[in-house]
Amino acid sequence: MRRTKAPNTTGMATLLCDFKPNRCDSAVYMNRKLDVTEFVKYIKNLKKEHENVTFFHGLVFLLGKTLYSRPKMNYYVQDRHIFTHDDVSISFVAKEKFEDDSVELLTVVKIPEDSTVLDISEFVYNQVKKIRNAKHGGLDNFVDKIGHLPNIIRVPLIGILKYMDRKGCLPKSLIADNLYYSSAIVSNLGTFKTGAIYHNLTNFGTASSLITFGEIVEEDGKYFMEIGATIDERIADGFYFVKALKLLEYMFKHPEVLMEPASKHVEIPESEK
Repeated sequence: MRRTKAPNTTGMATLLCDFKPNRCDSAVYMNRKLDVTEFVKYIKNLKKEHENVTFFHGLVFLLGKTLYSRPKMNYYVQDRHIFTHDDVSISFVAKEKFEDDSVELLTVVKIPEDSTVLDISEFVYNQVKKIRNAKHGGLDNFVDKIGHLPNIIRVPLIGILKYMDRKGCLPKSLIADNLYYSSAIVSNLGTFKTGAIYHNLTNFGTASSLITFGEIVEEDGKYFMEIGATIDERIADGFYFVKALKLLEYMFKHPEVLMEPASKHVEIPESEK
């Protein structure tokens, strides 16, 4: 795995990696209830011509745009060094069926620079449809086999994999569809009619944030959604995180950005700050 050093990191940021070498020990949590009225209206109107577009597709795309516009949110820490992802990718877990014992499959969505919500919608729709109709293989099959090994074999093997992960030398076959090797992990809890929750990060992989989206609810003619974000505090400061969240909130109010290229920079006008 090729690792790219993050540009313009400060000495203080590097020292923070020494004082807090583990991602799980460096998590901060942000929770906010957002007005998504204009976003809901826009997606509903878009569905008239593009029926496969969903609210979740829009959420994934706007999160990708946030990472492009706030690049430090795409940083990650490994082995006490700060790196930046070479692309923007969002990952999530897709269940085969909405049943307690159904298999969970890993899905990673890359957000190309010139993509719009329609491109991401088509990819996610086809990807989820494919993995739910196909036999399991690749990383999912590997994970299942490892998980069934006896402790005396599994524990040292996982120890080796964690060491290789820390040094950035895991084989591509274990990284390509690995949700822990994405820019951010998302969980769409709205599917289960519940609000956003706190979810821990993991020391394995490169994902520096885990975002949960709650159910979109209607109140007095408006639509609101709760969002929960767990972020590795070593990649940026709290002010940067708050501005990223406010940018996401701004885009929900101006959903026309869904049809703009993902990498097109978005800035909140002074009049709306």
